[in-house]
Amino acid sequence: MIVPHVRIVPSSALARWDAKHVLGAQWLQPTDRQMKIGQVLRRRRDVAPKKVRLGTIHFDGSLSLRPESSELKGTTYLASPGNVVFSKIDVRNGAITVVPEGMQKIGFSAEYPIYEVVDAETLLPEFVALVCRTSVFKAQVQALVVGHSGRKRVSPEEFEELYIPVLPAADQRKIVENHRDRLTEAREFDRSAKERVRAGIDELTEALALESPDMHPIKGAFIAPSHALDQWSIFAGTAGALGISLDLQSKFKVRHLGDPSLATIGHGIQKSPRNRPDRNSRPYLSVKNVQDGFLDLSEIKYIDVPESRLSQYQLEPGDVLLCEGNSAELVGRPAIWSGEIEGCVHQNHVMRIRCNRDELLPEYLLSFMQTRVSRGHFRRRAKKTTNLATINSADVKELQVPVPPLPEQRRIARIWVKAQADGAELRKKAHAARKAAYSDSEAAIVGG
Repeated sequence: MIVPHVRIVPSSALARWDAKHVLGAQWLQPTDRQMKIGQVLRRRRDVAPKKVRLGTIHFDGSLSLRPESSELKGTTYLASPGNVVFSKIDVRNGAITVVPEGMQKIGFSAEYPIYEVVDAETLLPEFVALVCRTSVFKAQVQALVVGHSGRKRVSPEEFEELYIPVLPAADQRKIVENHRDRLTEAREFDRSAKERVRAGIDELTEALALESPDMHPIKGAFIAPSHALDQWSIFAGTAGALGISLDLQSKFKVRHLGDPSLATIGHGIQKSPRNRPDRNSRPYLSVKNVQDGFLDLSEIKYIDVPESRLSQYQLEPGDVLLCEGNSAELVGRPAIWSGEIEGCVHQNHVMRIRCNRDELLPEYLLSFMQTRVSRGHFRRRAKKTTNLATINSADVKELQVPVPPLPEQRRIARIWVKAQADGAELRKKAHAARKAAYSDSEAAIVGG
């Protein structure tokens, strides 16, 4: 049975009012436990000095610092530890945070309103941030922008008019502490996952007896004459200082990946308005799908590829995929295709390495590409811009690869497979702990 409701809406709000959001997003606490945000938070507009470090807020409520070289064209405002900061454009996605205690004061543009709690004994800043990431609050924020074509931002004035539950201080502390404990648990799982993967990489590095300047970075200062700067490199300098050959050393024969008897390198299809999904729509992999050692297939897009060109781009089980562009640390990150999606192709920013399995096993190649030697090769070869590093097929072909006998390749590949599986299981636990942190806090806040 549908229970009738009556809502009184001011005429000034009719243009943006939407029944499905307002009726479906209500706090369950009694009204005496609800207050307007503008009553419990006070906006701050302290202009920051020119050299202040800038911050960025993410959808999960985390806060990170931008590079020290980052600058803003307009006025920068200063946020102190304990201040609540939200993104006008992304608060509906959960982009609201609290500047942690112990962190330096940081700067934000006018797109990030900054607040302090009016009474710290009554309201915890961390509790406010958790409230503002609940589904109820997000729905109420979403209702503010409904009805405005192209409108995305939530103004501070609108934000301050929204009601939030203000629970007893002891309940707030309990919710916040439980949330912190769950996130600490998640971070520990993430740390363990990285350690397990690193241990696997160390084990296969030892199995191959790899030796390269990439494995012996020199700590401290370098002295180089000015006339040699145009031909000097850290890589060569390291090799010279340690008496190590610039070429990769291994107890197995080393060959270039571009050797046609080892593998072939293929580029994917380039996106354009002409190949938008149509009669010959095919699923395709983009850089986003190729993660560091594994594939993320949670979101697959489509592109039009006629039957006559399908064989050129279609992936086959065992293809090793390599990202053409990324950050300097992740450029050349690899993953392997196991035929998860029938008829899948790859975009041009994802290169495909198809191994001759009589000489080189794809699982082994994937494991070798996790080593510092392989990563160092692509990092040095990458062409760098402000935010991106890119490699090309020539860089991939010139990668030096130890080629053991096939039985040894299988054994080494199993080392990496086991390490990656263990890491994936730990990452899964981290995800579960993180999800529980937010679901527990939401249940306690929304249910009252």
